[in-house]
Amino acid sequence: MKEDDWRVLKIIEVSMRYYEWVPLPEIIKKTKLDKKEVLYRLKILDKFKLINRSSYGYRLSHKGYDALALNAFIKKGIITAIGGKLGVGKEGDVYNVLLSNNREAVLKFHNLGRTCFTRGKRYRSYLADKRHISWLYASRLTAEKEFEVLSDLFPIVKVPEPIEQNRHALIIGKMEGDELKRVDLNQLDIDINKLFWDIIDEVKKMYELGYIHGDLSEFNILIDEDGNFLIIDFPQAIKIKDENDIKLKLDKLPGEFKVNTEYYLKRDLENILRYFKKYGIKEKLDVVYKYVVGK
Repeated sequence: MKEDDWRVLKIIEVSMRYYEWVPLPEIIKKTKLDKKEVLYRLKILDKFKLINRSSYGYRLSHKGYDALALNAFIKKGIITAIGGKLGVGKEGDVYNVLLSNNREAVLKFHNLGRTCFTRGKRYRSYLADKRHISWLYASRLTAEKEFEVLSDLFPIVKVPEPIEQNRHALIIGKMEGDELKRVDLNQLDIDINKLFWDIIDEVKKMYELGYIHGDLSEFNILIDEDGNFLIIDFPQAIKIKDENDIKLKLDKLPGEFKVNTEYYLKRDLENILRYFKKYGIKEKLDVVYKYVVGK
């Protein structure tokens, strides 16, 4: 990739605010390069699958958006190496990266598809009032939201450290461990009842800071062999003080349901209770809920 390649790619990115497919004359006009040079650069970008093309023009691919974000991190001197893929989530891909200070971290790309975007739009305040929005733009808003939530919660709540964010990508702290779902707690030398209440205490701290996870389950709690854990994946987190504002926005969207913080908090707690039930934890939902909200 040469500087002019990045230049053309960025022009396409910016122009997608106004075009579904960016016309060739618009790219030539914005780059101030001659037509032959622009076509040559577009050929390179197409070869690397960083753009999609049609008879109407050009637009950024998800891979192209990944490249722009990654290049921004590299130019800032934040990332020096990228390793293997750690996982593929509902909303994006996660990679192991090495930072400039030789610290290992996690690089997470949010790539919203149509299904997940439609579902998420129902209860994400930053998407709820945007009827016409590209999936790339929605992905960036989602990454910004998760970074904001992590910044508000860390280090008081056991969540990954927010390090940097650009476009639809964020770099967060890494913890060695596995999803709670994949771990047999009976094989660990830990007090399972204590672990349960430690997780509930983190939910309580989160609530006191004004947040509900919104999608908490055994799939987004990481735990290591010593019983240390982190709660991850916050793009769908609900800011409690925004509840009334979200309701007003969703009132304008036919067929959408209103955000109910009690419903989402109880759903999070119910998921945790369901998981720990197989380990003999038989706490009542209402009791745990009242503990979290301070009643």
